[in-house]
Amino acid sequence: MRFSVVFTALAFLLPRSAFAQTPWPPYDPSPAFTIGYIQGATWNNQSDVLSGGTLTINNQEFIIPRNLLVNTPALTAVAWGELFNGDTINLPLWPEVAWEAQIFANYIGGQYIAGIVYIFQELGNGGQGFISAIDYEKGELRVGGNPNEPNSGVRVVINDPVGRYGLVHGDWPIWTADTDAPSITASTGFPVCIPRTDPAVEDDPLCPKKNRPLDTSGRPVSGFTFGAPPVREGQPDPHLFVPLAVGDHIIFAGTLVKDPDSDERIIAAYEIDANLGIYTAPGTVPAYLIITEALQAGIDGNQRGEIQETRVEGYTTDETATIEIYAIDVDPCTGEESERIWGSVVPRALERRGQWRFRSESTRLPPYTREVVARIATGTRVTANGVVAGEFVAPYPPDGYIFPELIVFGDTQLPHEFDKLPFLAQGSGPWLGGIPGVPEAETGPIVGQLDPWPGVTRPAPIQCPEVNPLVPVADAGADFTVLSGARVTLVGGLKNNVDLSGVEFAWTQTGGDSVILDTAAGINATFTAPTVTSLAALTFTFQASNDAGSSTDEVVVNVNPAIADAITIETVDWKSGGGSGILTVRARTNSPVSQLFVSASTIARVPMNPIGNQRFEALISIRPAPGSITVSSSLGASVTIPVPDSMVIGPLDEGNNSTETASATAVESTDSTSTSVSAESAETSTAA
Repeated sequence: MRFSVVFTALAFLLPRSAFAQTPWPPYDPSPAFTIGYIQGATWNNQSDVLSGGTLTINNQEFIIPRNLLVNTPALTAVAWGELFNGDTINLPLWPEVAWEAQIFANYIGGQYIAGIVYIFQELGNGGQGFISAIDYEKGELRVGGNPNEPNSGVRVVINDPVGRYGLVHGDWPIWTADTDAPSITASTGFPVCIPRTDPAVEDDPLCPKKNRPLDTSGRPVSGFTFGAPPVREGQPDPHLFVPLAVGDHIIFAGTLVKDPDSDERIIAAYEIDANLGIYTAPGTVPAYLIITEALQAGIDGNQRGEIQETRVEGYTTDETATIEIYAIDVDPCTGEESERIWGSVVPRALERRGQWRFRSESTRLPPYTREVVARIATGTRVTANGVVAGEFVAPYPPDGYIFPELIVFGDTQLPHEFDKLPFLAQGSGPWLGGIPGVPEAETGPIVGQLDPWPGVTRPAPIQCPEVNPLVPVADAGADFTVLSGARVTLVGGLKNNVDLSGVEFAWTQTGGDSVILDTAAGINATFTAPTVTSLAALTFTFQASNDAGSSTDEVVVNVNPAIADAITIETVDWKSGGGSGILTVRARTNSPVSQLFVSASTIARVPMNPIGNQRFEALISIRPAPGSITVSSSLGASVTIPVPDSMVIGPLDEGNNSTETASATAVESTDSTSTSVSAESAETSTAA
């Protein structure tokens, strides 16, 4: 009793702050990045595939917002509901085998709310070794075994529900290999396969033994270069995949699953990297490329944090290729994709054969998207195996989004700025599914903003108009420019997934000098551009209709006189760094409808990125720097200028008027449907 009185008295004497409760949390919101084992998961509404739920990791519960699409090892976007079988999360062999999740979240108002989620089996279940045996009847590899004991070693099948790389294995649809952007490849990016039949008995036409030449001792070679197409009978064909063989060394990653035909455990691989040096003839089509895991987006956010550089890296089978890098923007209402060029890259001459690295700290790269695409400038081709050679689409890997990192230790931590990612803040259009082997739906719910919002400031949600999903949404394409007298094709299409067989199309001219449309009742239409003395605009309306309804879209064709524009070079700058070098070219044109391009002896002609006020910029990763570059335009102008190690010859902004100028003249052809243009440089002028 006495102690109670004493402590009560002390309480009145001591400062109140000594007993005041510390506010909790000390500040709100705060970032929450977690990697850990999955202990449980819930799905809020089994009648709504986009509904969220919860995910428990290391005794910590995270809220999964509605519209959050999960990344699995080889698939970009899986709806939360697709991971469930009833009210149970459907992870192969879980909880017998541990599964992990990597979560970017924020702690807001006492809750952990996720923004980005990756799910994969423990440690990715990777391995490497020599292929010791191949069971062609099962489409199965034995890796790391004894070749004299065909049943020894790790059992590996390619998790391929469409049979892209061999026999179909489709029992684990969410954890499949990527069947569009090949994830079963040689190290150079050339796709590889497991023959569907024993080559000693019957050849597989899509995985032919001719694509695996033998050395003088009769063993398959581990590296070769395809000859240039066209291919002679019996010669290796770059249009077809290369078969794996016993003795190949591979690195694999996959999911440990139960063999459908027994109680044994096997690896269902979603990725294989075969140590094969397979290349294609320089400058030919098809050529292949791959984006490696060195894919990183330096989110341009809070300036209290350090902003990381953006990287896209990979390999190509054409060591001379120029590779264009694009972000893939997605319309939040229609899901229509459009590409936004970031820059270009040329494989490094003195490093690994075919390796390329694009790196940039440019503030013009955002907004960052869910996927990027790398494309070889010489062209693409759909192969007999069903992939697009010369193009590779990749999602960001688990460590791909690099949010600003705190500069001053002790400052309040920086919440993850999910509002910088449009596919989270705005949405990504109708959900039609996307699991390989499962047909896409014709209609689906709109993937909207994450709800509840996991960020600091909730962006205003996009209000999408209600439309009948069965009505074709017309797409007349982007506005473009032609020269007087040119033969012009209007190319139509649809922005949504509607059966074309029941759709009727019609083109009509609604503005400008009258022209005659040769095929106005088809999806495409052609005409001859009129002869003009000044810039003229022709407007066309494209209509698509079926039994459900119709829609229209408009395109403007700008007709320029047969006079090329003038190009002004502002900046040519090459800087070494990061194991490569960045060539920056900025230029302007005096035409509001011209597109500028850049090229060099080691760089294919690639488009420059418009940055406003008829100015363009190109970022090209290349080492060493080319001796000179050429900037040309869609209207025919061209100028070539040398590239010292580092040179700025003109303004970085609008205030400087020191320029290198090129002009061009045009010569009209006698052919009424085309105009040829020649260009010549003018003198250099520097204002005092």
